[in-house]
Amino acid sequence: MQRFFVLVGHFAFACLVTFVLSSVVHSQFVLQGLVDIGITVSLHDRLNMTIDDLQGLFATLGAIISLSLLLGFSTVAAINKFTKTRHYNTYLYPLAGSVAIWVMLAAMHPIMNITVLASARSTAGLVSLCICGAIGGIIFSKIRAQ
Repeated sequence: MQRFFVLVGHFAFACLVTFVLSSVVHSQFVLQGLVDIGITVSLHDRLNMTIDDLQGLFATLGAIISLSLLLGFSTVAAINKFTKTRHYNTYLYPLAGSVAIWVMLAAMHPIMNITVLASARSTAGLVSLCICGAIGGIIFSKIRAQ
């Protein structure tokens, strides 16, 4: 039972890091879009919006990221169990985290007929968000390996 709670803690930490990174990336891409159209955004405004987004997106985006990573990381766990190898963790968890974020964003588009996160409307934004998922996968695989 203790192993289960440790696993849940590791997973929650990876989800939290992925959410925080994704939220910050999202905020900065949106703010850069404002700067690109000539609106001046001070450092104070950037920090305030970033903090507001962290608070405002936590319940929804945090939950969606957690569900996405759960599906991705569970797939890797099943692959590891089936192949009885552990060395793939270093590569598969970051890949699963990245793909989970991409699938999450791609799945929301047809449901709502919009790209929910404005930052994901550009290739750079989409790739940046997927990198956040990969970082979550790296963190999960590293703390699980200890």
